[in-house]
Amino acid sequence: MSTREKILAATVVIFFVCVVVWAVRTTPPTPPPIENFEPPTVMEYEGNTLVEEKDGRILWELTCEKMRLDMLTQNVELDGVSAKFHQFDKDTDEETTWELTAAKGVYYQVNKVIHVEGDVLVTNSDGAEMKSDKLDWFADQEMIIANGNVKISKDDMRAYGDMAYSQTALNKVGLMGNAKITKGVTDDDDAKKNLRGLDGSDVNQFGGDGGR
Repeated sequence: MSTREKILAATVVIFFVCVVVWAVRTTPPTPPPIENFEPPTVMEYEGNTLVEEKDGRILWELTCEKMRLDMLTQNVELDGVSAKFHQFDKDTDEETTWELTAAKGVYYQVNKVIHVEGDVLVTNSDGAEMKSDKLDWFADQEMIIANGNVKISKDDMRAYGDMAYSQTALNKVGLMGNAKITKGVTDDDDAKKNLRGLDGSDVNQFGGDGGR
C-alpha cells in the first residue's frame, strides 16, 4: 500500500470514529417513565344551584356556598345550604312551599335524598317553624324526618321531641321521643314552664286545627 493510500485509509477510519462518537454523544437521554394519570374523582364548585323538576314544575331548588360532586358515587356534598321546596295537593292542586337552611349536607342523587345537619331551620308559608340537629328529605315520599332537639313553633304553640316527621310541609307533624306541647305562650321560657306530654304517648300528631 502506498503512502497516499495509507493516509486515505487512516482518514476514513478517523472520520468513522468521529461519526460514531457524535452519534453516541448526541443521542437524547431516555425520557423518564410517564406516571399513570388519574383524573380527579371530586369536582368542587362555588355558589351553585341544584333544581329538581317534574311534569314541568319545580319540586325544589337548592343553593349552597360550596358543593363537591363525587364523580364515582354522584353524591354532592353541600356547605351553607339554602333550599326551597314546592308541594302540590293531589286533590286541589294547591301549592304549599317551605324553606330550609343548614350548615352542611349531602344530596344522594341515586336515592333522591337530601340530608342536612347543623343549625337546621325549616319554615313554611303558613308561618310554622321547625329547628333540629339533623334533617332528611325523601323526595319520592315527599317526607321530612328531623332528628335531635326538635322544636316546632307556630303562633302561640310550641312542641318538642327527639324526632319529627311530616308529609305536609309542617301543616301536620308527628312527634316521637319525649314529645311535649304547650299552647298560649309567646316565648320559649313560658313554653318550657307549661310543657305537657301529648296524650301520655311517645308518638303523637298535631297540626292544622291545633293538633290532637
